[in-house]
Amino acid sequence: MAPNAPRSLLPLVALLFTLLAGCGAPPPADPIAAAPPSPVSRPAATATASPPQRPSPTPAPSATLAPATATPAPTLALATATPDPDAPPRVGLQVGHWKIEEHPEEQIRLRKFSGAYYGGYDEWELNILIAEEVQRLLEAAGVTVELLPATVPVGYQADLFVSIHVDGVTGDQAATRRGWKVATPFGASRASEALAAAIATSYPAATGLPADPQGPSYDMRAYYAFAAYRYWHSVAPTTPAVIVECGFMTHPADREVLFEQTERVGTGIAEGILAYLQEYHPADPDMREPRGLAMGRPAAADVPLYARADVSSAVQLTLDRDQPLVQVARADGWRLVFTHGDGWELGWLRESDVEILDEAIAPPHPCCGE
Repeated sequence: MAPNAPRSLLPLVALLFTLLAGCGAPPPADPIAAAPPSPVSRPAATATASPPQRPSPTPAPSATLAPATATPAPTLALATATPDPDAPPRVGLQVGHWKIEEHPEEQIRLRKFSGAYYGGYDEWELNILIAEEVQRLLEAAGVTVELLPATVPVGYQADLFVSIHVDGVTGDQAATRRGWKVATPFGASRASEALAAAIATSYPAATGLPADPQGPSYDMRAYYAFAAYRYWHSVAPTTPAVIVECGFMTHPADREVLFEQTERVGTGIAEGILAYLQEYHPADPDMREPRGLAMGRPAAADVPLYARADVSSAVQLTLDRDQPLVQVARADGWRLVFTHGDGWELGWLRESDVEILDEAIAPPHPCCGE
């Protein structure tokens, strides 16, 4: 389960995205075949080493948002070159919550987010089994795979990046809340959206799991690994990226697939990745161009930042004229923005209250000897 975005996201729960509603499929009649996916049309790659193998654990008995701007936003002050078009495809698979104790100083608060838990197993222990299965299938198809921990290299670049997680809840919801979901970053490129769509097709077909009816949350789209406007240790905006919540380890039906049929889970993700790589050239700059992440500031002093796109909703902050803002989406005369600096809040401003700035977006603090 991905760490929460800023605390002001709680009033926005009612605005959960419905990106993937209705993507569920009935379970297949037969187990998934053991044969690897069809190879992609690029040269074979040298496999990277994976962490030591672990035995499979056995568990105990919205509003539709448009990009914030119609024109491309300024380039972030990070490396944004596209990959070598002649090299084998290179995929970054992040194991959610793995090695959280190694988060850098700028992400020190993330060291406490250990994710979901069930029956003596932390989320990362299941995430890594899934990621290693995806890695095995991709490498068999000639794809170079980097298995990444919770900490992402500064300005990480690859043909694509997939963050792998599972969900978990407590109390009465544990018996009812289930399903998978996939989300792109705020300001996602067309490549990120195409990757999400490919996985949204392959995953339910391979696993038989339903989509979470609540869909992806704002927390998922504000995932720290996507937030190059906030952290140096994040994915470059031109790297197609998604986060996948594979199901709920706390729900018995989901758990049976996640723990006991991990190969089906890995197949669902790997086949989506390969389908994307077959259809789209990973170095296509137009596909990889991020959208909607322009810098702005309040157009006047004492501008209210609302919890929802509604003047009757709670006012979270009153913004000063010089408060930097990162715009992430727009809807019906409103802009969804992050404040940019020491304190982070996500909220809504009236469109007339936002002034667009011709400034590059970068994390607000220096890092790593920069």
